[in-house]
Amino acid sequence: MRKISALILLSFILFGCESSEERRDRFFNLGNKALQEGAFDQAIEYYNQSIKEDANYAEALNNRGVARIESDHTYEAILDYNKAIQLDSDYLDALFNRAYAYEEIGQYENALRDVESIQGIVTDSAFVDFYKGLVLTKLRRYETALKSFEVANSLNPMNPETIINMATIYYFQESYDTAVTLTNDALALNAEDANAFNLLSLIELERKNYQGALAEIDRALDIVPNEPYFLNNKGYIYLQMDSLDLAIDHINRSIVLNPRNGWAYRNKGIYMLKTGDPILALDLLNRAIRSTEFVDELYYYLGLAHLELGDLESACKAWQKGREFNEKPSVRMLNQNCD
Repeated sequence: MRKISALILLSFILFGCESSEERRDRFFNLGNKALQEGAFDQAIEYYNQSIKEDANYAEALNNRGVARIESDHTYEAILDYNKAIQLDSDYLDALFNRAYAYEEIGQYENALRDVESIQGIVTDSAFVDFYKGLVLTKLRRYETALKSFEVANSLNPMNPETIINMATIYYFQESYDTAVTLTNDALALNAEDANAFNLLSLIELERKNYQGALAEIDRALDIVPNEPYFLNNKGYIYLQMDSLDLAIDHINRSIVLNPRNGWAYRNKGIYMLKTGDPILALDLLNRAIRSTEFVDELYYYLGLAHLELGDLESACKAWQKGREFNEKPSVRMLNQNCD
């Protein structure tokens, strides 16, 4: 017992002699260690103590934001990044982190503003142009996104991920031959790129080549088994084939693996439409909307669910929203059914 008391006394003497700055840095380092170990709540407590010693410690504010976003407290994380950026407007880590946080909650315009601020500080960065392309894609600004990916590709031409994202833009624009050519270029750089096979499966699906689509998505799943987005896409292929039992099995497995997958809730909503339950379809499609994830043709299917329930006014509102997001099926339904 005396040994413990002595250690406590020694700790009190050592830490009691610390300056405020030393205490700030000690808690900051402890927070960093906890953050690296995945102990996010503990990290937040250490950063709280560090910030208590120095309310203007931008690094601790930024890192507390990282711990908060890892703990699913995204809005609180943004407040930390805001304060860190107020203290240092050129704080790149905080600007990047805030852009990621805005992206996570679907505030893509705010994310884009942060990326453009970063471009004002860091020039000729392939990664910055690549990330800008991702944000612009989620804003459905496909032409501008493609230009950003092209700049990123010119700065780093050996990155297959950039090329696949360029191919994805062409896929969204229904330029399937160009999308296939670019995807094959990416596979020439990395023959085991699962995302490339996933994209090829979606292209084959648009061409109504269902067996080809299944073959490509299975190649993706061979590389990354149980990847939730790939499982969901396989379920979507089965939906288009009207193999509904296989479809819902894969979609449900995707949701179990990633309960935030907005695409999976959209596809489960489509399944409910096909099985005659538009009320549950509405609930699932609205859940996909609340996920804040980029999900294509979501408002098109939402409109179909309202139409099945005899609510043309709500259907037209959904398709009008879809038109804002460049959903071609929504535009078609607006023209056919709405004034």
